[in-house]
Formats: sequence, C-alpha cells, structure tokens
Amino acid sequence: MQLEKIIFFRNFLFKTFIIGVVFGVIYFIASIAFWNTGLMSWIEGMFKVSDTEIGNLILSFFSTLRLILAFLLLAPCIALHLMIKGKNRSAEV
Repeated sequence: MQLEKIIFFRNFLFKTFIIGVVFGVIYFIASIAFWNTGLMSWIEGMFKVSDTEIGNLILSFFSTLRLILAFLLLAPCIALHLMIKGKNRSAEV
C-alpha cells in the first residue's frame, strides 16, 4: 500500500474518532442537563419507560459508543500510525 494512502486512512480514522468523542460529550451533557426536567417526564410517558430503564439505556449507549470508538476507530488508527513509522524508518536506512 502506498504511504499516502496509509496516511490518508490514518487521518480519516483519527478525525472520525475525535468527532465521535465530541458527539459523545455533547450527548453526555444533554443527558445530564435534561435528566430532572419535564422533557424526561414526557419521554417516560411517551415511550412507557421508567427512570431506571432510561438510565440503563443511556449506560448501554455510552458503553457501546466507547467500544466502537476504541476498537473500530482508535485501534486501526494506531496500527496505521505504527505502519507509517515503520515505513519511514525503513526508508531512512
């Protein structure tokens, strides 16, 4: 694989990871901000879920988000970064 393609995919995965983290933080802030408001009461009534079920759903969402960000985006990004370093070292020698 050409070095430019590896660098492109690494940068793409890393930027996608950063955007995912930003969205995760925004969702976390929104969850905390609206937890004890009328909006949560409306959601509980509309979807017929209790407060503990909403808590479990939010916990499941953030756990899944963490796994996706770490294993599907960050791990390949680190592997590609190490490939780039290896190719640069072999080119210098």
